[in-house]
Amino acid sequence: MVTSLSVNLRDIPPEGMHVACAIGVGDLQLAEKDPRIKDVLTLTADVHANDADWQVEGELHGLLVHECVRCLEAFDMPVAISFRALYRDLEQRGAQGREIGHGEGESNLEAVDYYPTVMHRIEFHDVLREHIILSAPMQPICSESCQGLCQMCGQNLNAKACECEEVKAKLPFAILQDVLKPSRNSLAS
Repeated sequence: MVTSLSVNLRDIPPEGMHVACAIGVGDLQLAEKDPRIKDVLTLTADVHANDADWQVEGELHGLLVHECVRCLEAFDMPVAISFRALYRDLEQRGAQGREIGHGEGESNLEAVDYYPTVMHRIEFHDVLREHIILSAPMQPICSESCQGLCQMCGQNLNAKACECEEVKAKLPFAILQDVLKPSRNSLAS
């Protein structure tokens, strides 16, 4: 069993190998706008060698920290990501003339992501970073009942109510009502 985010291809036995490790906050180099790792994420994966590929199937579990788009507060969201990836040695691929992309005969629904090996090693950093980013909701909300921020003073309405008057939304065609009022009066008489 391997306990790091990198596996030497020579260390993979014919029956495959199991990988289990903890991923810390700085291990994946996530950007500031991406979800943050809270404490650690747990990676478990199995690596099997094929003809010229190494197949990795695994899961990632833990907590990610997101920022709510309504109230701008940070909140924890559990994550359970399953992934499947194929790694290819680019030097061997060049010799065999095989392209990197979808596997032969695979439909887009069964598509597998291909990643290059780096110096005869499988590096999990890229595949894990991509799956974490893609698993994040586009509009993360801390709860369905989140009231957001006051439009006038910016107070978090989940924490306490503010004293601002309610802002009445202007309808986009409200100006037409004023224009149509005189013509309605003339039609009534």
